[in-house]
Amino acid sequence: MSSSSEEHELSGLSESELQYVYNCSLKLKKSVVYQKSEEHPNRPAPEDFEQQLNRLLSLLRSKLEGPEYDHGGLDQLNITFTGFIGLKPNLQERIAATASLGQNEIWSSANLYHHLHFLVSRTTEASTRPWIQAFFFRASTILPPNKYMVLSMEHDVPATTISPSSFQTVSGFVDYAAIVTSLRNPASCPTFDNFHLLKVEISLTSGIFIVTKAPLFNPEDHVPRAVCNMYACAKFFQQKVLRSALTNGRDWIFLLIKFNDGYDGAVYKQSRMVRLEKFDDQVEFPSKPWPDLIAGILSHWIDNSFVDLACDDWFESV
Repeated sequence: MSSSSEEHELSGLSESELQYVYNCSLKLKKSVVYQKSEEHPNRPAPEDFEQQLNRLLSLLRSKLEGPEYDHGGLDQLNITFTGFIGLKPNLQERIAATASLGQNEIWSSANLYHHLHFLVSRTTEASTRPWIQAFFFRASTILPPNKYMVLSMEHDVPATTISPSSFQTVSGFVDYAAIVTSLRNPASCPTFDNFHLLKVEISLTSGIFIVTKAPLFNPEDHVPRAVCNMYACAKFFQQKVLRSALTNGRDWIFLLIKFNDGYDGAVYKQSRMVRLEKFDDQVEFPSKPWPDLIAGILSHWIDNSFVDLACDDWFESV
């Protein structure tokens, strides 16, 4: 697995810290004055710095504000919830087969468990990223042969109109974006600097799978925000179907959105929360088979992110 050379880590900060960074950055922007040098009158203004500062402010605003949609707001945007998807019965053999993959790799099933046990005592809002990334790393190990995952973090999803007949727009913020490609050479892999560049090269991938990071408590309250992110992302890439997940690293909700004809609204389904169970009430170690189950689902969904549920899926409509 390879990752973007630029990983913008903002989400490890608390809301008050993010607000402080935003205020300081805004103050810096207002205080910067460009003056022509008498010695070098033809020297251009440092526009690159201003662009980078504007991008930072945009990222911070996205994290502080976020989409303001609740379930009622989704209905107003013609995004409708149509039911749940449930785990198929009798998955024990499939989970065992998944756990056996990559036994000699760094991110084997055994090492995933060891890593999660290490993280248990460090469970805070700021530590959700190591939990999420551990599952991504394991998922990349169990992809089909000759397939490779490229992982990127924190992207603004460009604003797009809700429907062809509406001037109202929706945008989003993606905490994680993963693509699967058959290109082994990282230099040949699609670039992940921004979604505009990736859109040009999306045909080189099996799709894009996005994850919205949720808080530790009541992550299901943030499903509307995740759905808005999915809608904006799928509309931007002009895809009729998109899979996604909402997670705090320990609790996972898998989401599937499908557009109506003419991209005039959409419908979505979600899974019940898939949680890391404990051995007992005293020891908060993740117990088998839940980490292997989550990693298996994640790997399959990353590789089929633009595809509707099929007979080989972990889930089925209920």
